[in-house]
Amino acid sequence: MSLNYEDLQSIMKMKTAELSAQGSCEVGKVEKLVEEFYKMKVPLGSEILDVACGSGILSCYLQAKGYSKIDAIDQDFETINDLKKLHLYRNYIHREVRGMRTTGLESNVYDVVITAGGFAKDAINPQDITELLRILRPQGHLLWTMRAAQEERCAEFGLLAANLLSMEKCGQIKIIRHEQYDTNGKDEGEFYLIKRLPGALPYFAEQRVSNDLKEQIFSILMDHTEPEKRIRFYDEWSDKYEEDLVLVGNYSGHTKCVEAFLKLGLNRSVSILDLACGTGLLGEEIASVGYVNLDGLDSSMQMLNQARIKNIFKMHIFASLSGLGSLPLVDDVYDVVMSSNGFAPGQIYPDSIEEIFRILKPGGYLIFTMRDGLSEASPRFGMFENELLELEKSGKCEVTLGPIKFENFVLDHPGIFYMIRKSADLHLAYTDRQS
Repeated sequence: MSLNYEDLQSIMKMKTAELSAQGSCEVGKVEKLVEEFYKMKVPLGSEILDVACGSGILSCYLQAKGYSKIDAIDQDFETINDLKKLHLYRNYIHREVRGMRTTGLESNVYDVVITAGGFAKDAINPQDITELLRILRPQGHLLWTMRAAQEERCAEFGLLAANLLSMEKCGQIKIIRHEQYDTNGKDEGEFYLIKRLPGALPYFAEQRVSNDLKEQIFSILMDHTEPEKRIRFYDEWSDKYEEDLVLVGNYSGHTKCVEAFLKLGLNRSVSILDLACGTGLLGEEIASVGYVNLDGLDSSMQMLNQARIKNIFKMHIFASLSGLGSLPLVDDVYDVVMSSNGFAPGQIYPDSIEEIFRILKPGGYLIFTMRDGLSEASPRFGMFENELLELEKSGKCEVTLGPIKFENFVLDHPGIFYMIRKSADLHLAYTDRQS
């Protein structure tokens, strides 16, 4: 950076005008963050990273106070190029924050990490905060401003405060300040200041996804896998399942399900089944937003035992779904059936959808996510979309959403999302089919 005072003031004036044109909310995010940063009295020699740096205006404010060791990271190539021309930062990093080690930066590098508006539904997922903590030095600070969490209207932001409190309880961070603020009496936002505690990040923050884990997961999800072998695998994996899949594997299927479910606006008393519930990741997300009539079903007893510890399901159902009449449940019992990663080779196949319709109430919803590209791994998934189309043509259901593709379902693989509604006049009884 080689800006003199006149250059800095000129750029700051230009960037402030650009930001003002975007609305007072954007101005407020920057002003609040700068105000709180100044209060911290950070030493001038500190290493600082501006995440989702955008216009670069934060660097203008910080340089005006004498800070010079400021780096920028942004996923937009043109943004980085524009900032380079203005010489606003020391280093320019064209990367996105999307899971562990995606920034490409070494651990324990920065004293302060800042972002004004970087956490947003269309930008950085708050679940990826662990990556920002990884690159912070012990006792380093992460501070950010964002829209009020409820305004983002998705599960990841709804759970942000609770997740941070959990990290604090585990001794990984200390929440120094969390407050809501407004700009000119409107545009409510949130400010966070947290400190990374020394030696507190868990082992998964420093490791990459092991090849052994990848091979184990994808070798078990095959058509020819014996059910006993698959169940034994999940039983043995149950105690480390959430650490491996969510925190190392960057698994997001369960949050996608809940995000779509919440948009339905159903009352909190509807009956819900978490199908292939595992340790209860999906059910836990649903329960956290006030839904109370939840059951969990899985073919692994040890997975169910892990879910039982969380005390979120009314019933823990030990069963396998393998076609019409396979579930020990009465007809028309659930308003919603949800499944994240249950549909997979060796687990739940497309031809089991009619059994799910049997236990759904007329007009009920089936919501699920699965890994993209399953048709390549299993011929039985090759006709999935055609089979759904036939179910629609026969009047049994309506595919209200999907297939919708999204990135980073698990282990860098994209995912597919579906929402299907059972026809309001469909009563599919197993006993009727047998007669």
